Amino acid sequence: MVRIYLDVYFAVNFALDYLILFLVKRLLCLPGRFLRMSAAAGAGAVWACLVLVLPGLGGWLGLIITWFLVGGAMVALAFGIGGENGGLRELGVRLAVFWMVGAGLGGLLGLWNSQDFTNGYFFGMGPFPLKSLPALCLWVAGAYFGVSACLRLLQRQGRARHSLYQVKLCYKGATKTVNALWDTGNQLYEPYSHQPVHVITSEACRQFCGTVNRIIYIPFRTVGAEYGLMPGIRIDFMEVERDGRLLWRYERPWLAISKNPLSAACRYEMLLHGEEHPLKKDLEGLRE
Repeated sequence: MVRIYLDVYFAVNFALDYLILFLVKRLLCLPGRFLRMSAAAGAGAVWACLVLVLPGLGGWLGLIITWFLVGGAMVALAFGIGGENGGLRELGVRLAVFWMVGAGLGGLLGLWNSQDFTNGYFFGMGPFPLKSLPALCLWVAGAYFGVSACLRLLQRQGRARHSLYQVKLCYKGATKTVNALWDTGNQLYEPYSHQPVHVITSEACRQFCGTVNRIIYIPFRTVGAEYGLMPGIRIDFMEVERDGRLLWRYERPWLAISKNPLSAACRYEMLLHGEEHPLKKDLEGLRE
């Protein structure tokens, strides 16, 4: 016989529903507020209690109502529907993500709760004893921080990919295409005419620029370091592209040569100057 404490059952379902909604919010970058998400989680917990005390709501009918009607109502209550918050299509996307997150967390909880306890509280896939409540709290906290860390990593990688470009460099007829990162922190300027300076690795520069007519030294300063000097050269031109589309052309740009790699994972070999974003320029505004 399984002993069920309805208040604890409600609290556990409320916490897990809120966790799922919060992860959906993080995944889709939605503007859900605490009160609305709490109300949605409370509605889900109330439905879970109704399914528990009303046997007629079980089976396939209960699953369909839970997945579509209750799930859709929770998502709509938490994040809104219509107007500026999106329409039915957006609601469907949010509901699908809600299902996937719930299934993922349910699978993890199923692994944790795989033992067959004969007494205690009942939760979703099986009973668990009172003494495991602290463990459940730790699992919820671990799931939250673990998924949040993964989301932050994915978002950081997405932002990095969004800032990567292909740059064609030309000097004395020799050309080379490198991957470049648009870096807002790069504020180097040529000391005489105050022109923007891009940074390239010495290895990449050597592959298309064997000998140069003139070298200047460009002052720089890194975070937590003293001032230094990097050799700088001026090439014929460089073209910034993304997905085969020409975004910007620089005539006679300055390049500072870095002896050290610019990316630990070697994803890019060049840092574009942070003065202006190439995507802000249209093809009609290309320099001649």
